[in-house]
Amino acid sequence: MKYLILDIETLPHPNASQWLEPVQAAANLVDPVKIAKSIEERTAERDDKLGLDPDCCVACAIGWHVVGGDDPTVDVCRTEAEEAEALRRLAAVYAAPMGQQETKIVTFYGRQFDLPVLMRRAMYLGVKFPTLNLDRYRSPHIDVWDVLTFNGALRTAHSLKFYAKRMGFTTLDKVDGGDVRTLAAAGNWDAIREHCLSDVGLTHAVANKLGLLRLS
Repeated sequence: MKYLILDIETLPHPNASQWLEPVQAAANLVDPVKIAKSIEERTAERDDKLGLDPDCCVACAIGWHVVGGDDPTVDVCRTEAEEAEALRRLAAVYAAPMGQQETKIVTFYGRQFDLPVLMRRAMYLGVKFPTLNLDRYRSPHIDVWDVLTFNGALRTAHSLKFYAKRMGFTTLDKVDGGDVRTLAAAGNWDAIREHCLSDVGLTHAVANKLGLLRLS
C-alpha cells in the first residue's frame, strides 16, 4: 500500500466577499448607527470563517509525505499561480506508481475539509486533479479524525495537536490554524511552512500509533 500523508493550510479568498450576499443586521434593530455596527460585526464574523469554506478559500500551503519515500514536502502558495502548480505536483505524486500499490491518502479531518478544498481549488483554477471518494464509510482514504471520533459519534473531539500530545508525541510547533491568516498578512511564510510540515508529521505519527498504516 502507498500511503500519502497530507495536510493543507487555507486563507480566505481575497475576492470572496464579492460573491456572497450582503450580511443583514439583527432584525430587532431600528437605529441606523446600531444597524451599521451590527452589519459590520456580522460581516467581520463571516469573513473570519471564509478560510474554512471550500468555495471561498485558497490553499496557502500544501504539505505531503509518501511513507517510505522522500522527505516531507510543503509547497507554500503565495499566489494562485503557485497554488495551481502545487496542486499539479500533488496530483502527480498521488498518481505516481510505487510498484502496483494503491494510493491511500491519510489526513486529519481531511475527508470533510482538506480533500474537498483541494478538489474545489483545482476546479476553480482549471487544474486536472483526481476525483476523490469522500464517502464516510466507503472512502478508501484514511481520516484519522474519523477513526478517533468513531466516524463523528464522539462529541468530545479534539485537535490533531491534542491527540498527538495525548499519545506522547512532542512538537515544537506553537502555531495553530487560526494563526495562519495573521502570519500570511505579516509575510511570515516560513512559519506557515513549518506549521504545515509539523501537521504532516503529527498526522503520520498518530496514524501509525493507531495501526492504520499497514506496510508490507
